[in-house]
Amino acid sequence: MESSKSKLRIRIPILIISFILATSMLSIAQESKSREINKLFIKIEEGLSTGSVDKFSVYFNSRNYLSLANGSSGYFSSNQAYYIIKDYLSIYKPISFKFTNIVQETNSPFAAGNLKYNNNGIRGNATVFVTLQLIDNQWRISQITIN
Repeated sequence: MESSKSKLRIRIPILIISFILATSMLSIAQESKSREINKLFIKIEEGLSTGSVDKFSVYFNSRNYLSLANGSSGYFSSNQAYYIIKDYLSIYKPISFKFTNIVQETNSPFAAGNLKYNNNGIRGNATVFVTLQLIDNQWRISQITIN
């Protein structure tokens, strides 16, 4: 009986330590995921606010869904997506852009924000929606909607 009590005394602390380590590792992984997602959304925000698609185009997926207010809509390669968004932002010149809502606690994190632009001297607003997808252990842009 004494030996089973001492085995139990050893097992309980080991189980507690294992649980604490597993919880810590999960927390570290979630923090890392959150930092990577935030970093990407910041690059997108910087690029859209200045009209510099180059700031985030390296994060395009191989197939991206675009739906823009000028009628461009569908799935495009990363190269096509770059030029379509670049052309859009050359017509609807950004004044400012800021994400107002970011949701990370999902398999496909997304963000929405307000783009203020100038089109031939006329100011306007558009809602921007961006979705990310984890591809080969890297976050990629899978969808951009501007309307």
